[in-house]
Amino acid sequence: MITSDPIVRYMESLVAPRNQLLTRMEREAEAEHIPIIQLPSIQLLHVLLKMHKPKRILEVGMAIGYSTIWLAQAAPDAHITSIEISEEMVGRARRNFTEAGLDDRITVLHQDAREGLSSEHAFDCIFLDAAKGQYQVFFDKFAPYLVEGGLLICDNVFFRGMVAEEEVPKNKRGMIKKLRAFNQFLAEHPAFETSFISIGDGLALCIKRREIM
Repeated sequence: MITSDPIVRYMESLVAPRNQLLTRMEREAEAEHIPIIQLPSIQLLHVLLKMHKPKRILEVGMAIGYSTIWLAQAAPDAHITSIEISEEMVGRARRNFTEAGLDDRITVLHQDAREGLSSEHAFDCIFLDAAKGQYQVFFDKFAPYLVEGGLLICDNVFFRGMVAEEEVPKNKRGMIKKLRAFNQFLAEHPAFETSFISIGDGLALCIKRREIM
């Protein structure tokens, strides 16, 4: 946690009750240790997307489809393309999408996100939530598809607070080094206006600047 447990519990208590499907998915994720976005973070994204009103969303890292359903509910006019490498997660997510009545609004790509996309695309919003040590790779692959004024959102950019710690567990050092470098890259990128938010596990919110003619 990057904020105190009492604050996290308090923030979660302020999120409106979810429907039966999302509540069940939350229980499954907790019981099976499936990583899903934290409630305060997804609630913030829900509000942002209602303001941004994207029509084309790319999600990199889907798991059981929890965040995908939140995104679809926040942007009812959007079509979502979601990439997931795990065959098991793809199967479970598709069943959840069917239950949610969202089959026609979500395209699932079962592949390694590092492969990129096979054809030209354009997205109003990109959500990165896959392997944290690969965020730079994902950015290089997918950011060119983001339209001017588009929103790029990256979850887990503070990774349990480790990005700010001097001592990091040995098995996490490589990933944390890459994540720190990626955060600095975003902060200095001339084409993006970026804000880092200390909520959930850390969010980077980036707007692609519009070119001035």
